[in-house]
Amino acid sequence: MNQFLSSRYVEIIHRLALGIEPLDAFRGGRLGYQLQAVYEAQQPGLPRPPIERHLSNLFSLRYQPGVATQVDLRFLDSAEQVYRPEYDRRRVAPRRLGIPILTLTDVETAEARDKLGFNRRIRRPAFFPGAAYDFSATATGVRGRVVRNGQPMRWARATATLSGSSVVVGHAHGDDRGEFLLLIGANVTTGSALPKPLEIEVSVFGPSSPPSPPSPELPRLDPLWDLPREQLAAPGDPDPVAAGTALPPDYTAKVTRVIEFTLGKCLCEEPEFVIT
Repeated sequence: MNQFLSSRYVEIIHRLALGIEPLDAFRGGRLGYQLQAVYEAQQPGLPRPPIERHLSNLFSLRYQPGVATQVDLRFLDSAEQVYRPEYDRRRVAPRRLGIPILTLTDVETAEARDKLGFNRRIRRPAFFPGAAYDFSATATGVRGRVVRNGQPMRWARATATLSGSSVVVGHAHGDDRGEFLLLIGANVTTGSALPKPLEIEVSVFGPSSPPSPPSPELPRLDPLWDLPREQLAAPGDPDPVAAGTALPPDYTAKVTRVIEFTLGKCLCEEPEFVIT
């Protein structure tokens, strides 16, 4: 029985299960870089419906056989869907996200009540500047590097707060080389006064203990094996995880330093942040 057309037509209905609009965490708005969205390792015997990438830099997943109530995706700034460091364009940091999906029954019930609720099916995860991010020559920021036990600490997170206050003026996601690019937001100043020097407290976070691969060959087979997995909130709920401002689980190791910034300049020679 057709839902919208008379029975003399063959009716095919495509419904959106998940729409993804990647956001630029620093600039706001839709991300200008094309990403790859790929599934985590497939469980044996389960079908894997395609994540469709559109030229508008949006992704979509339609209801079809194999669509579950949860998808686990990796988002890569990579020239290939299979991640390798040599393919990484390093314009934004990668993320691994667990995304809940409404059931088709929930959607059909809402449609029957004239409550389409499209926004509940659309996710807008934010992506943070990588080492090759294209930013203005007059931007305020710092390039940093994080080490642990004498080695680069992968996938660090950083938060910038005005010294002596609780005003957050920037966030950063680190990469596999322990590097991060922290750009300071426009809310760092108010009025016409320009603070000199501009003192900002930069806190860098990492997991409580270094992760260990379950097998020695895993880092070679999967260079993103230790990238933290982040679970998004239920559809329609406020979601700081999607915004990238919530720390991953177990990111309790921390080091903090007050840095003197200069407005309109990106610092490049800051000493390493050492996580112990």
